[in-house]
Amino acid sequence: MAYQPNILLFGDQTETNLSIQALYNHANTSKRLLGYIDAAYEAANQALDQQDVNPDVRAVYHFASWIELEKTIASQEVPDVVLRTTALCFAQLGHFIRLLETDTHLHQAWVSQKLILAASCAGQVPAALAASTQSLDQFVLAAPELVSIAARIGLEINRRANSFNDDRTKSWATAVGTDLESARSVVDGFNRSKDLSQSEGLYVGVTSAWATTIIGSPRLHRDLFDSKPFAEGIKITPLPINAPFHAFNAPKPDLKWIIGTAPVLDLLALTKTVFLSSEDGVAFPPQTGAKLVCEAVLNMLSRMTDNSKVFSKVSDLLGQQDGCIVPVVADKGASRMVLDLKEKKVYLYTRLPN
Repeated sequence: MAYQPNILLFGDQTETNLSIQALYNHANTSKRLLGYIDAAYEAANQALDQQDVNPDVRAVYHFASWIELEKTIASQEVPDVVLRTTALCFAQLGHFIRLLETDTHLHQAWVSQKLILAASCAGQVPAALAASTQSLDQFVLAAPELVSIAARIGLEINRRANSFNDDRTKSWATAVGTDLESARSVVDGFNRSKDLSQSEGLYVGVTSAWATTIIGSPRLHRDLFDSKPFAEGIKITPLPINAPFHAFNAPKPDLKWIIGTAPVLDLLALTKTVFLSSEDGVAFPPQTGAKLVCEAVLNMLSRMTDNSKVFSKVSDLLGQQDGCIVPVVADKGASRMVLDLKEKKVYLYTRLPN
């Protein structure tokens, strides 16, 4: 049975199936998507070509095509955060264009502003564009700017990580199958025992019904988990993330530099669309596209993500309706949402006949 889509979900940095080849395949018959692929490539490289990037470092970020970039990321156990952040944003924006072009029911629901938009971590940035545009052509025009912003986000978080002088080939984020308060208590006790300030130590960056994520340098992760602070049997999973996202105790990012000169965003606006903040599940109030993207960047870099609150708000908004999720590079996130909302009837979207 097919259901009308009512939830649009953008995934986070744990998503691995970017399916960039599918974008190239669709671009064979789509001038919009072909133009986006080329413009996004140019935008990403312009962002990475900034003057303060060391030439040797810049060489690491070189990629000849988006398909090549996806292969590079797939070959890395813990992908480079600059490349990963850029590629994820590109893929999510591209797949959203593809979905809107090929599915009239989804397109109409989006244009009518009848979708609930949710996104975790990095997904907040492309979701902000989906929430603040009301036409496909408008979205395609602005999308390359979001890719350049994603590249600068990657550079910003990369600099933050490098300041810790620790191993960037290891995981900096570990999901622990425990609740927020238990994880926070363990982390606070560990930091006190090491005489670490809040900006130097470990911290809790993400929480949900199934796990809480502890973030910080690998050296501190090793010391913490070697002490076996959690009960036997609790699942502990290192994530393929090598930078300190959601660092609420770190200096605030330079939003002016990250957003750059993007007048197209000032012409956009969130109006009626329900777009939930990953911090607390509260719907963003009406605002310009530029301001909304700034909020999305802060949610990604400087605020904790609480998926429990987001999913609870989705449940409240659904009321007596069944939920039908359209994942935008969000296979893992969508599966978690279905499990979390098991008391309701929530399904993954199966395309309706046009």
